[in-house]
Amino acid sequence: MVLRSVSPAMLATMMFCGVATVLGGQADDDLKRMEIDKGIVALVGLPDNNVDYLIDLCQASELTVYFQTPDARQAHDVRRVADAAGVLGTRLFVQTGSGRSIHLGNNMADRVLVFESDSRAPSRQEILRVLRPKGVAFLGDETFTKPVPEGADDWSHPYHGPDNNPQSDDQLVRGSLRTQFIGYPKFSPMPEQTVVAGGRIYKAMGHIAHKANQNDMLNTLLCINAYNGTILWRRPLSPGFMLHRNTMVATDDALYLGDHEACKIIDGRTGETIDEIKVGTDISDGPVWKWMAMRHGILFAMVGNPEAKLETQRAIRRGLGHWPWGMWDGHDYNDPRTSFGFGRTLVAIDLKTKERLWHYRDDEFLDARAVCMNESQIFCYCPGKFLASIDRYTGKLNWKNTDKDLLDAIGDNQKAQHYITGYATTCYMKCNADYLFFAGPQRARMVVASAHDGKLAWTHPTGNLQLVLRDDGVWAAGPQKSENGMKFDYGTGDVLATFPARRACTRATGCADSIFYRANGGTVRVLTESNTAQHIDPMRPPCQDGVIIAGGHLYWGPWMCGCQLSLYGNIGLRPGDDAADETNDSNEPRLVRGDIEAAVQSLDIHPGDWTTYRGNNARTDTSPVAIPEDVQERWAVQVCRDALPTAPVTAGDMVFIADRTGAVQAIDGEGKSVWKAYTAGPIYYPPAVAHDRVYVGSADGRVYAFAARDGRFLWSYRVGPKDYWISVYDRLVSAWPVAGGVVVDGDTVYAAAGITHYDGTHVVALDARTGALKVSNTTSGTLEREVNNGISLQGNLTIVDGELRFLAGGVYETARYDLETLECLNTPRAQVNSQFRTAFYPYYPAYGKYVSLDYQCSDGCQLSHDASYEGSQFVNLARQQPLAPGTPKPYKEAARWVRRGGEAPKAIWQDTGNRRFTSFAVTDETLLATGHPDGNESDAFLVSINTRDGSDNWIKPLPALAVKGGVSIDHAGRISVALENGQLLRFMPEHSGR
Repeated sequence: MVLRSVSPAMLATMMFCGVATVLGGQADDDLKRMEIDKGIVALVGLPDNNVDYLIDLCQASELTVYFQTPDARQAHDVRRVADAAGVLGTRLFVQTGSGRSIHLGNNMADRVLVFESDSRAPSRQEILRVLRPKGVAFLGDETFTKPVPEGADDWSHPYHGPDNNPQSDDQLVRGSLRTQFIGYPKFSPMPEQTVVAGGRIYKAMGHIAHKANQNDMLNTLLCINAYNGTILWRRPLSPGFMLHRNTMVATDDALYLGDHEACKIIDGRTGETIDEIKVGTDISDGPVWKWMAMRHGILFAMVGNPEAKLETQRAIRRGLGHWPWGMWDGHDYNDPRTSFGFGRTLVAIDLKTKERLWHYRDDEFLDARAVCMNESQIFCYCPGKFLASIDRYTGKLNWKNTDKDLLDAIGDNQKAQHYITGYATTCYMKCNADYLFFAGPQRARMVVASAHDGKLAWTHPTGNLQLVLRDDGVWAAGPQKSENGMKFDYGTGDVLATFPARRACTRATGCADSIFYRANGGTVRVLTESNTAQHIDPMRPPCQDGVIIAGGHLYWGPWMCGCQLSLYGNIGLRPGDDAADETNDSNEPRLVRGDIEAAVQSLDIHPGDWTTYRGNNARTDTSPVAIPEDVQERWAVQVCRDALPTAPVTAGDMVFIADRTGAVQAIDGEGKSVWKAYTAGPIYYPPAVAHDRVYVGSADGRVYAFAARDGRFLWSYRVGPKDYWISVYDRLVSAWPVAGGVVVDGDTVYAAAGITHYDGTHVVALDARTGALKVSNTTSGTLEREVNNGISLQGNLTIVDGELRFLAGGVYETARYDLETLECLNTPRAQVNSQFRTAFYPYYPAYGKYVSLDYQCSDGCQLSHDASYEGSQFVNLARQQPLAPGTPKPYKEAARWVRRGGEAPKAIWQDTGNRRFTSFAVTDETLLATGHPDGNESDAFLVSINTRDGSDNWIKPLPALAVKGGVSIDHAGRISVALENGQLLRFMPEHSGR
């Protein structure tokens, strides 16, 4: 079928004359045959060219709908209808492009529906690329399902398998890595336990919230789509049960979850409990599941007595950091009769019949942290008394070793439960066919025993090692205070190689070509063939899980703390195809031009207008216009709903603003809409106005230019290498979003695109009038090849001291580029650690919204306000005396996280209201600001402060908090404020004639 443009009249008829009711039937039918209610559905073309079909899909389900059309006019019309329906940019995402290439990422779509004719439809190969394994495509009457690729592996147990060896058998994950998705939850309470199978991530979260951002997930079980990050369902967990143990096993279609009552069999699709397995008191001291494993349809478990009950701990503390290590009751393991995971009964149960095959009961208590299983044996340990082997087929005792040399070598449990050493609840025994390995936070030394008779084989003096058992040796990461990790020979314990030590508590895991563990900031990836260390800057492995490898993907997060990270959340990575990732195989033009030859109406920009974010290209918040002595509110308009607007900019008696639906609009001096245009992705930073044009960067990966007077589309330029969309917090954006806005200098527009350094960071300089590329830099994502670190786009673009700059991630605080050549000016650093925190406002608006101020007055005094971007640390606004001659200006970390040592300059005055600020406009005499009192965001205000004495000239209440940088002032002293509720307010100088 042929797609055609939909006229406004046709849209109105469809919206209000019942067409949607008639055609809604097809949406209902398609929902039924798709058999999903949550996830990502890609549509190429529309049935009967009906826009309401898309709205019906969104409103009748919880699906995220991606629609692609080659008709730019139709794309605009769909966006307009979706905007009116309140689903644009949240549930419906509209992209232009030929149907031959779908602009979604690999394995991203749960369903694909094609309504194009054969000549314009994507190939089967292209559809299979976009579909996730087990995803379904519908091409007219034809339906096909994508198979699970050969070589994929599950992470079915908390430590991968029953042997407790966190080494994946996945053969697909190797080589370079790229972002697959970034999803919810952003933060997790403690403890955290994860298993993955059948394309689903099961994430259990425990009873302690260290920060308020974790409260929502206390005692919660989530099921998450392992390919696109969609949360499929959630259910509460039993409070009081300590879940950091081996009592979770995932299969293709279910989760087996043992707790203090039973093993619950939970349907993977719905989250409903479909059955329970209980062990009777005839063989057990109680109903509590201590340990479990599954092999070949048999469930093995240790069950026993009731344990110390935990109290759920909620938090009221703000921000990302802080680490209270007063841990949960019972972690001291003082009494095996009540300690976590101690029991005396092992049992084997046939999962088909639910019949008990055998049980073994010991007189002594066995420690579930030291129970593991190879193909033929279950190994168990009674601290200080014996090491034993049970035949997994019969339940008979194979051997019990009580040798003094073995028990003395294993020794007593050391004190653990500390952010350096790790968790007392961590398992400390692993096995393979020939050996048993004792190592972990509680161990004074590493001990290796024979799996055949339990005899002591060898020891190593360091015990707090995180082990990964590979074919070529035992890879042991850590501990923090050691100089190196070590690779051991299995038989002798000889050190075969060394590699960088790990940081603190997090465990190590392995994939086909690497092991992963925590760095001091970020993740260390050791390539095992060459024994070379690389650095993954933006995130570190989560505390209890480590990096999990399953289904051809890798998973990080979420986190409990606020270490030197850039990304927070549930993060999926995929193996990269470097050639394909850097090649535009979509045949879509990079530069798209409208009628750039037609004249552009003059905007009449005044020198005092606020034409760019925070007033100028250096983002210093300074204003050449005097702040009015008093103001009155002139008007308030709703520029968007259920979406965060950008800050406003002002020029030519107009206000320009954008929002996270992808809309850009112009408002006149009376608060009336002049024009509204759309991009295909969220817009995080405001437009920049120059040359009678409005320039904006979109998360669809493009820079756009519109005529400022009438909104006419002039041109757009894709900054990244290709059109390739992924899921970021339930929104579809380019893998290379233009997330930091744009900056205009002379006749050049600068932009940068990317999320992480390993995806690639792309920086361009474009001709402001034609959109033509002047120069680009595509290599700064990898600055230091030895460790594979580089620049990530983590801040809005600025021009400072003749350089293009933005925050760069954990290793390089600020990225620096030559304005003429775009050569990266940062010195490469060959390090596998990072020191800077940069949670980026586009993805973390709750934490990135606070601004700091450093303004030097004409008399040398300094107006200073330091606020950590995540809102937990701040220094009250003050006017400080000038520095003594020759005194260097103190360095301040951009995140304002670190409390600086030394004596601060003496304050002439200091604000006593403990106020937090989200935007400023400053002159020598007056400081204009938006903010709220500490701890009370509902009491938002716009305030004018006398910079000489710190008194308030005037203060106006605001109905909601202003967005980051959300105040602007134009040449006539008219103040515009954008609020988080989607309102735009205009304040006029008192007694103004307009």
